[in-house]
Amino acid sequence: MILILSRSDDGSTNKIIDWLFLFGKKFIRLNGNKANYEIKRINNNEVIVSIEGNEINILEASSVWYRRNGFGHTSFEYTLSKNALKDVLKREIDQFYVYDQIRDEFRVIFEYINFLIETKIPNRLGSFFKREINKMITLYHAEQSGFQIPTSYILSKKEDLREKQGLVTKALKDGVYLLGKEYEYYSYTERITDEIVESTFESSFLPSLFQKEIKKKYELRVFYLKGEIFSTVIFSQQKATSAVDFRKDGHSIRYIPYSLPDDIREKINNLMTKLNHNIGAIDLIVDINDNYIFLEVNPGGQFSYYSDMCNFYIEKKIAEIL
Repeated sequence: MILILSRSDDGSTNKIIDWLFLFGKKFIRLNGNKANYEIKRINNNEVIVSIEGNEINILEASSVWYRRNGFGHTSFEYTLSKNALKDVLKREIDQFYVYDQIRDEFRVIFEYINFLIETKIPNRLGSFFKREINKMITLYHAEQSGFQIPTSYILSKKEDLREKQGLVTKALKDGVYLLGKEYEYYSYTERITDEIVESTFESSFLPSLFQKEIKKKYELRVFYLKGEIFSTVIFSQQKATSAVDFRKDGHSIRYIPYSLPDDIREKINNLMTKLNHNIGAIDLIVDINDNYIFLEVNPGGQFSYYSDMCNFYIEKKIAEIL
């Protein structure tokens, strides 16, 4: 049996499940955002979940793929609500405190479940405990692995920002990705101009990541899968709308397979080994002088679009590993 931890809205998971059906493999999929199961009991030897009336010990799985967080408070049919605390605690500030305490209780439970999964299931792809990436620490390790990296600053004062020229800014952690029925919010890498500095920034602002803008020849999306590397070249400089962040106009530019130099492949392998990741999406830039510049790695990064554009069949390969 194969265990898949994901979300109900993850299309890449659906594609891999198609291959598992073709291979005739048994699997269970646990969705953390909209639980399709109920957790019945947990101890050191079993995590029993009920799916469509059947009780299954997920620790008996032979393989597990951590795609997304597969567990949430709805796994216990429990509604985490501040309103339930109003009859117990008079002050709203106390209600928020207890709400946070309850959330921490759940966090311990889910960490424990994922610890058991990663301890007892022999064949693992991805990791709950490696899902969070610190971009700045990753840049440090990338440089130690021999990569060139962008000149980076964390700034919070307008006067310091005025002294720098030719910068872009991006999120230190995950960018904004919020979808509603009538609206969508996204954040991108943005170029910083003098006009933006003067019109947008207060004298002090939230500490933010700024990097020297690199004059690109093109960009690369590299997918790493247990030592195997799939590289796509993104011709982001074809249009002004995609030049700074290709995602702004990503469907109108070219993507083709790309052969990385051996030394860059070695650096990628060394970095992913150092970070203890066996799967992940890596972003690189090739500048106008043909230097390879490392940007970041995302263990849960998207790959299906690039797989389809370049006929990599990554979903099939993941299904085969599982």
